[in-house]
Amino acid sequence: MNVFAAPGEQSRSTPVWAAFILLWVFWLVANIVALPAIMLVMAPALLAGQGVDPSQMGLTIILTLYLMFSAFAASVIIWIKVYERRSLASAGLIRRGAVARYLGGLFWGLAFALVLVLLAVMTVGLVPEEEASGPFSWMVFSRPQTLLVFAALIFGLFVQSAAEEIICRGWVMSSLAMRHGRTAGLVLSALFFGSLHVHFLLTGNLLAGLVAMAAVTLMGLMLGLYALNQRSLAGAAGMHGAFNATVFGVTLAAILGAGETTDPLAGLNTAYELSTQPLTLSAESFIQGALALGVSLFLWWRLRRTFSSDDKQ
Repeated sequence: MNVFAAPGEQSRSTPVWAAFILLWVFWLVANIVALPAIMLVMAPALLAGQGVDPSQMGLTIILTLYLMFSAFAASVIIWIKVYERRSLASAGLIRRGAVARYLGGLFWGLAFALVLVLLAVMTVGLVPEEEASGPFSWMVFSRPQTLLVFAALIFGLFVQSAAEEIICRGWVMSSLAMRHGRTAGLVLSALFFGSLHVHFLLTGNLLAGLVAMAAVTLMGLMLGLYALNQRSLAGAAGMHGAFNATVFGVTLAAILGAGETTDPLAGLNTAYELSTQPLTLSAESFIQGALALGVSLFLWWRLRRTFSSDDKQ
């Protein structure tokens, strides 16, 4: 079963159990690749017997976005080419029309994120009043250091998002679809995507973590359907990147503008913790999951004839 371009007669797919193991093997390899650069940042504090400060953690996050996720995606691409013996086009990496699809994905990802942020603000507020040290100020955004951190963060989030699309929608979805059909590939890729966020369960509130993972899994379903609708990874990568950059960027802007910190790297670390450590059951995860499910149902409705014909084969 083809998901994007035809894989070729000599191609072979990866079994589900092997794909799940390989997913974490590639993740481990990618972390090992990024470790030397990260240790260079942390080494001075560790050698001095001190804890790593928030600024160093913020820089570590940026390095991880670039180095770890690039190595993660590279490992998957090598697997597709060497073991599965198929073209990158069969995994959705299609050059024709990629720019237009990517720009379209940017638009829809931005729209999705803005709706989510607006609903979240209306429901729970952007920054709790007790955490703000003063009125919101735009002056912090005139500092070159702040602008540099924002630029590095946003571009890094686009790298991360593209890598996750190559891994989950490009490799997992297309490979499993070859063996089990398009519907199975779509659903399993969403579950694999959710499993990459298992750290949500390690924050002390299991229910909040499960809800957050469910929301991310539904996002994976939506992105998979969007990729199938576009017959390319480009649009899904743009949508994913725009969503991450908007939500993360708004969170960081709120932290800096509210005066919680004047150090953009320390603020980045705080924004990362807020985004990846669901300490309490909150409305944001429910809203995100509901929006993703609604968009998924619409995309599935558009593709229903394709899925019906797929199930009959």
